Amino acid sequence: MGKHWTAIVLTCQNVDSAHAYQDELTLRQRKGLIPSDTLLLTVEDPKAHVGSGGATLNALLIVAEHLSARSHFTVVNSDVLSDAHVLIMHMGRDFPYNPCGKAFTTLPATLTADTAVGYDGLFCNLDSLLDTMTRKISLGSPPGVWVCSTDMLLTVPNILEVDWTGFTGVCAVTVAADVIYARNHGVFKVNPEGTVEDIVYKPSNVGMQELVTAEGTVHLVAGVVFLSSGAAERLLTVHVTPPLDACTYLGLDSGAEPIKLSLFFDILLCMATLVTEEAFVSGDRSGQYGGTPRPRNEREVMTMRSARALLWKTLRGINVKAVCIPNGRHDYMTEDASVHLQHLVKCPLQLDPITNLTWAPITHSAIQEGCTVADGSVVVNSVLEGGVHVSSGTAVNHCHLKGHICIPEGCYLHALGEEVSQVLQATKIVPNTVLQCFRVKLFGTNTATVYTVFGTKDGLQATAGGDNTFCNESWDVFFQRTGILRGDLWGPHMPEDECCLMNAKLFPVFHPTQPVGIAEVLWLLNNTKGVSLLDRWRGSWRVSLQEVLSSVDHSAEFKWRRDLFYSVGQHRVQKVLLSGREGCLLPFFKSAAVEGYHRQVLVALDQVALESCPQVVTQTATPGVTARTLACIADVLGSLAGQQWGLRSGPAANKMWQPAYQLLEAGEYAAGIQALALERECWLDSSRPDFLIRAARHYEGAEQILRRQIVMTTKQFIYTQQSAVPSEGQWVVAECPARIDLSGGWSDTPPITYEHGGSVTNVALLIDGKKPIGAKARRIQEPELVLVIDSNLDNSSVRLTCTELSDMETYCQPHAPGALLKACVVCADLVTLPSPSSLREQLQTRHGCGFELHTWSDVPHGSGLGTSSILAGAILAVLYKVTGREADNLSLMHGVLYVEQLLTSGGGWQDQVGGLDPAVKIGRCRPEVPVKVEVEHVPVSDEGLQAVNSRLVLVYTGKTRLARNLLQDVVRNW
Repeated sequence: MGKHWTAIVLTCQNVDSAHAYQDELTLRQRKGLIPSDTLLLTVEDPKAHVGSGGATLNALLIVAEHLSARSHFTVVNSDVLSDAHVLIMHMGRDFPYNPCGKAFTTLPATLTADTAVGYDGLFCNLDSLLDTMTRKISLGSPPGVWVCSTDMLLTVPNILEVDWTGFTGVCAVTVAADVIYARNHGVFKVNPEGTVEDIVYKPSNVGMQELVTAEGTVHLVAGVVFLSSGAAERLLTVHVTPPLDACTYLGLDSGAEPIKLSLFFDILLCMATLVTEEAFVSGDRSGQYGGTPRPRNEREVMTMRSARALLWKTLRGINVKAVCIPNGRHDYMTEDASVHLQHLVKCPLQLDPITNLTWAPITHSAIQEGCTVADGSVVVNSVLEGGVHVSSGTAVNHCHLKGHICIPEGCYLHALGEEVSQVLQATKIVPNTVLQCFRVKLFGTNTATVYTVFGTKDGLQATAGGDNTFCNESWDVFFQRTGILRGDLWGPHMPEDECCLMNAKLFPVFHPTQPVGIAEVLWLLNNTKGVSLLDRWRGSWRVSLQEVLSSVDHSAEFKWRRDLFYSVGQHRVQKVLLSGREGCLLPFFKSAAVEGYHRQVLVALDQVALESCPQVVTQTATPGVTARTLACIADVLGSLAGQQWGLRSGPAANKMWQPAYQLLEAGEYAAGIQALALERECWLDSSRPDFLIRAARHYEGAEQILRRQIVMTTKQFIYTQQSAVPSEGQWVVAECPARIDLSGGWSDTPPITYEHGGSVTNVALLIDGKKPIGAKARRIQEPELVLVIDSNLDNSSVRLTCTELSDMETYCQPHAPGALLKACVVCADLVTLPSPSSLREQLQTRHGCGFELHTWSDVPHGSGLGTSSILAGAILAVLYKVTGREADNLSLMHGVLYVEQLLTSGGGWQDQVGGLDPAVKIGRCRPEVPVKVEVEHVPVSDEGLQAVNSRLVLVYTGKTRLARNLLQDVVRNW
């Protein structure tokens, strides 16, 4: 268990992205990854570039407003923070390698089953940080506000141990980093008592010496801070006071000019004990994080001095405690493409020894036959087909590629669709290339597609010229090769020292007379000088990478990922079902229901069911795959309804579904599947969850029909031989013990037993020294069936007399009186249903008499001791004997398996194995059709049996359960 958050707040740059991110958080909550009562907020910054400090203050205000409203206050009341556990996560700046930001960068990992809470999905950096904050960092912390950046991969090998007793200040989480790495980051100066004395950004070589610990490392700013409720309340007080009100939406709505604050170098810095008021208020220690400040007018300087003075007055005196993550690691997600590639190919989070993740170079991807993925490469959420080759050191994310495409080493491909495959086949991609597709809003509400290309060695912010590169070659060579002029990229007014790859208008979006796409972008990469392409490129409306990133349609990007994910999932569903391989599909189905992809999945399952159904059932061609597929459709429908709309177990005999059932019973599988799908649409369109549950039950009913037909192949292993026919009125009696399992329970249950094989060890039991289960039968003169069900427990008796075939038709209704006895009569071929001959005619013609059958049990119904199945074995034994036949125990075991299919209650073979054969034995079944049971007796000495008997006590709790319901749950989970 981890921290139970009162609220989780995600800050972002604009309202459009806020809506998309809110949807992502909500989906995680619906999947159970976030508690249902946690308040989820996605808050856009009041103005661009308010900084992490301004974003924190604005988020704190908004969450306080929501919590105040929940507590029925009409104004903001900071007291609501006194018992709240709040997590604020900052999205930060745009990320050139993922249009959805660093937080939603997909990693080559999947959640393990216990963490995934039964759902499937992509795993992002946000999920990693959320899990780390919840399970490892925040445990035991008092009420307050945790603030976490999302611009890093944070490895926390162990649960962070902090003495939170009486804690009232601020806790800054640090990582022990080497000096070289720390030169580009913030560093805490910490005294021996653990108090933060100073915070330095990009310390110089001289300044670094004062920050190095005895171990030779420094306390790196890890991007995680905790504000106790008292500290958070003090910070919140400034939201109404100018000029700090300008950091919030309230200030913006009041006409205040926005200001930029840093969480670490403004808010936390004023609490550092060695920082003086003058140094702080003047901005010498803040500004550009202590570096050379950009030119500012006098009014801006005075505004910032006033803001820092207010921070000093409000927050000074709060103690900042530094807590270092033991063996932790901080990997900043930079704009360096080669670093990003390393983060994917050799993700540092894999070093976490207690992670709940499974890492794999090929994750959530469909790699078709003929495609190759070299070692040392990563493919995530992609479809590769038709001969795609991925070389070592390359990452392919969210792509669908088809054909003979060679992706060389060191490349990064992102979000490319199948439509670009033909161009890529005709193009030689050079090593170390970054090729991406972005979905952007450049024409109002319409979404456009923009392709971008550059090299992994290019500096995105580096001045164009000199030794700096584009597509891994110097700008001069690029200009000479393509014929492009500097003015084409930056215009005549851009200062030369500000011209860089990030703001170069390189990427075509629209041409007035010709379509433009990836071909015009790949031309930038490696084509020789061509006038036609140059003219088309120059005549196109082009955008820079910076413009692309600022115009991303986040909802469209998430949809693209999700479309691909479910396309990959459908490939996996088909592969798992058609190959008969093991694989849990339920998490995928549940996710499809939550995310609105259920119709696509249902169509795919219909196709599998049709493709897999045999024309005729034989030993090598069974409807096993079809049956499993119908069960999968039931799972999708049940997932779509959710758990609050009724139980999955229930009746499945609605007349609307009967035509489809009749087709399946008749072996017309394809027509039956199509009829099921047609009827399903009527129930699916009803928008009533209870209808979905009922539809799921009927699909399970359809699956049971096919499963029953498979298991009924066991009838070929029922062997009988002729014996003397008892005289009229002579009773034939069979008595049996009960049974208990020692191991292997449920592995005898279809379809488990014929898909995976089964092995059950059990023991036959006498109860109070007697065999508690029995049956007896005799021949009677009148050609009718007299069925008597005795109960020795309450001395009651039920007597049924069957004189017409219609009296026997309830043999397939488990709850009908005498259904088990009737099913055994049918199995033993005493009569045939349906038949043109009446019951009396059949009995008179075949046997020359009628029969009286009695059954009894001294074991309470629903006790779990295998009573019904063992009783069926006893009934078959006396019915065979009374009609002049004999069957050995193994035949009776197969006969019971057949009876339970006639009865439609399902069931396996272990009960009858346990009760029909004495002592200790192992029942086995191979994973094949027809279903055949084998029994091996386990020799046990008399001393061993005596030891067991002297220690075995049977206690009846009075609680009963219906085996059929348990069976459905087991099969459903399988």
